[in-house]
Amino acid sequence: MLPTPQCFLMIGLWFGVVASLLTRFWIRGSFDAFLDFGVIVAFYFLVVVNGFKPSRVKIICGTILFCSTVMSIQGILAFHVGYEEDRLLHISIEGTAVYKRIRGYGILNDANDLAQFLLVGLAMLGVFWRRRSFVMNVILLGPPAAVLIYGIYLTGSRGAMFGLAVIVFVLASSRLTRMQSMLLAGFVFALMIVGNFGGGRQISVNEASAAGRVVAWGTGLAVLRSSPIFGVGFTQFTEINDLTAHNSFVLCFAELGFFGYFFWLSLIITAVIGLELLRKVPLKEPEDYELRRCVTTVRSALYCFLATSWFLSRTYNITFYVLIALAGALFQYYRQPRAEIVLPMRHWVKLTVAAEVISIVLIYTTIRVRSF
Repeated sequence: MLPTPQCFLMIGLWFGVVASLLTRFWIRGSFDAFLDFGVIVAFYFLVVVNGFKPSRVKIICGTILFCSTVMSIQGILAFHVGYEEDRLLHISIEGTAVYKRIRGYGILNDANDLAQFLLVGLAMLGVFWRRRSFVMNVILLGPPAAVLIYGIYLTGSRGAMFGLAVIVFVLASSRLTRMQSMLLAGFVFALMIVGNFGGGRQISVNEASAAGRVVAWGTGLAVLRSSPIFGVGFTQFTEINDLTAHNSFVLCFAELGFFGYFFWLSLIITAVIGLELLRKVPLKEPEDYELRRCVTTVRSALYCFLATSWFLSRTYNITFYVLIALAGALFQYYRQPRAEIVLPMRHWVKLTVAAEVISIVLIYTTIRVRSF
């Protein structure tokens, strides 16, 4: 059985993508959007259909971990021995400083995008963690973790610092109090700053790169005011602005309007609610521990992805929809024999509307603070 309501929300988002162009009478463009986003929809449902139990989810997570580890090794080789350096290295000059950052192939051909994917791969190590086997965990999971963390370091991504702190917070919160988890995540973040994790680049809203992103956010709000229902159109933001939005939330409401933004946010809200409900499942049988490991892993990966997406335009990234699908598949697996476990529509609809308002207000506030 396909999980609900996520499967219907995914179809609704697909319709929103097409409608954003069709309402502007771009018939050819809307057909292309139907096909392009259809690939993402197909990936989503493939994961949902095949991830029908924790052992299947573990295979999918392991595949992501393997791919990210290989990409990290390729980047490390490019950085140190020149392997495919013309394709896997990005060299930039800012003043007198020269920055060399690793990147990937295809949709990960940006250092920040590669860092985000490596963070997701790092989170996927959680499905292989075993209780009461600390030494074996260190021996088996330590090397790939080290490779991924060093690869993330070589991307020079400042957003990755926030993502890594989020992973630490989510994992720690399963054993520590929220305050203790925040302090631990803050300590790790401070260590990354001291360790020059962001490649030595400034972390400030007044920094040139950040300033350009905030300007793009302002453009996104202006687009929303002029086209509030269906937005400016799928993949059309760069047609009205030199830079992409550099914020997945801004890119979504600017291109798809409130209509598409509702479905996109609803996917996030329902996935988060489902994961939080599963996190509280009593641990009675061995299967419950396997489910908990999968839930903790997907939860940390999704929260990390969302945190870094605040600085990246990853609204239509396949990795995001794979994580949403994994969350939905896990919830459906636990819910099937328990009909009383549901996601009340009135509950997630209210939360989605609230999230729409809060995210837009937060974007607007950031722009106003930056202008002073």
